Amino acid sequence: MNKTIKYGLFGLGLFTLSACVDTMDTHPSSSFEEETIWGSKSTVEAFINGIYDEVIRNAGYAGSGSSVQWEARTPNAVKCSQVGEGIDGMATELGITNSDDYGANRAGLLRRCNLVIANVTESEVLTETEKPGLLAQAHFLRGLIFFDQARKMGRFVPITIPLDPAKPEEAEIPMTANVAESYDYVISDLKIAAEGLPASNSYGLPTKWAVDVILSRAALQAYAYTNDAKYLDVAVAAASDVIDNSGIALSESSGLFNETDLYNPEILWAYYREKDNTSIVDFEELMRTYPNISTDNVINSKSPVALKQANGQTFEGWAVYFPTQDLVDQYLVTDEATGKALPWYETSQYLNNVTELDPNSITEAGQIDAYEQVNTDKRRMPTPQDLAQTKEGYANFTRYARLKKGAARDISDLMYTGRDKRFYTAVVHDKCTWIGETVETNLGGNLSQGVRDKEDGGWYNTVTGYYWRKGNIENPDPRAYHASKVALHFNLARLGEAYLNLAEAKLLKKDVAGAVEALNQTRTVHGGLAPSTATTEAEAWVDYIRERNCELTNEGGDLYFSYLRWGKYGGHANHGRAPGDIIADFDRPAYKIEINRDRTALLIGQVTLLNSANRNFTVKRYLLPIQQGFLDTREVYGLDHTQNEGW
Repeated sequence: MNKTIKYGLFGLGLFTLSACVDTMDTHPSSSFEEETIWGSKSTVEAFINGIYDEVIRNAGYAGSGSSVQWEARTPNAVKCSQVGEGIDGMATELGITNSDDYGANRAGLLRRCNLVIANVTESEVLTETEKPGLLAQAHFLRGLIFFDQARKMGRFVPITIPLDPAKPEEAEIPMTANVAESYDYVISDLKIAAEGLPASNSYGLPTKWAVDVILSRAALQAYAYTNDAKYLDVAVAAASDVIDNSGIALSESSGLFNETDLYNPEILWAYYREKDNTSIVDFEELMRTYPNISTDNVINSKSPVALKQANGQTFEGWAVYFPTQDLVDQYLVTDEATGKALPWYETSQYLNNVTELDPNSITEAGQIDAYEQVNTDKRRMPTPQDLAQTKEGYANFTRYARLKKGAARDISDLMYTGRDKRFYTAVVHDKCTWIGETVETNLGGNLSQGVRDKEDGGWYNTVTGYYWRKGNIENPDPRAYHASKVALHFNLARLGEAYLNLAEAKLLKKDVAGAVEALNQTRTVHGGLAPSTATTEAEAWVDYIRERNCELTNEGGDLYFSYLRWGKYGGHANHGRAPGDIIADFDRPAYKIEINRDRTALLIGQVTLLNSANRNFTVKRYLLPIQQGFLDTREVYGLDHTQNEGW
């Protein structure tokens, strides 16, 4: 059985080692001199394990907010709170300044990686068979740091030696001249790691296959920003290596993203946390996705479905992050008459039972449904806020529909039955179950946007009609409460991504058939859908972008950086726009759903709370600012200090 590296239980200082090297399951209990670190393979490994924890968390690959925060900057999600937290300032571009730090100074982490490389290389104690694996891990960690800097800011200071504080002149290192030079460093380190890491490893530590996935990811990002075709070959080779040689198959498990199947073989590398040292409050992916709903709220809202509250108040989180209708629309539905995979609003079962009406006819609050709660507060569909603070140039409401007379199924059944299987692992929706509770998100429902004092939600409850399921714990013990202890994991590399990276690279090489073959692997196995039949480049890009959204939503911020790539490509990848133009899907409102009390009508409209609809993207955001204070310090020492364009 593989051992497990539990990152939540160690945070090694520069020269602090854990006495329990095998599993890292205990607090570090011993400190050693530097000579001791490099004296054996086991002590070097313990030192490296400490670097993993910090790189994963501090370089943005996993940790609090690494998934939900970045996803809220895409069409798939929003951040919105009316009681203090507000909305995401990056999505509107009003909250980004050149004083923000996106990882400009990683000198401390890089020094630790470089110490491993230097000391292992020069070691006379370690054997020549022990050295390659240790060096590969250090190069991998350094490559991860460089990659995060490159994908966010484009340029960085490439520190590749363990700087000596007694030799300050060593720190006078020029920044990379451009993005192309930056990715030379990234790809070089990741290639070394892929060649030197083993095919199997302890859970929590990367394998050759995990590195291959990240190498293919980095190569795609490099191609997008450099237009150098050599990176497409790197992406194809790395992704194909995993697919063809790992011996690992795609899994049909529904527990890859929660605590029920955290060691599934398809998970090539994950960040694991121990229950004893991890509380719900420690991660926004948990605390900020569970709502806060009391029995009194439900009674006041006149919901027909009471919450069981079996172990106290089931939902006592501080939710501010919510998936959108935009994401939900990505998950196709199997047509019950033909077996084809279609958007939910194109299926025969929907069209046979629902009448589509003019959304422009909705002009007044409460026009579709309205009632008073026990305390006489009004609850309306639409709300007055739905008609205010909309983004000009975009439809206020995009879909309005009602059941036909005599329809045997309600709106929610028609929308949410027969979906892509990944929908049910990603999104909490009306009439599903969640932590033992039956969920209602329709008007007046027990987890609806108006169930608390604020009619439009945002008091730690939904503003979109949905909640996140992917990334949180399915059965927190005893309930979704800040102090509850949980064991969890965040996926860092999966086999599913290898297929999608291969599909993207093949699309860029104009191999439409090869791309569709690759994307159909996740679509059919993970999604349970009929395969894509796309034959043109335009059709394939539509199906590919949909597939990546369904497969990798709310996983480590993948979709934010994917949309940046697609904007750089332009054309079919960005709604026909020129390469490097404004990213259409970052420059428009996100949408929510409202369903009336008897589930006979639906309305889809902009998320407008707190000016949420005012999402904007300007081309300067293809590269985030390099922290100005960091550049100012370099200027004082006579070093290059050029800020990214526009910041």
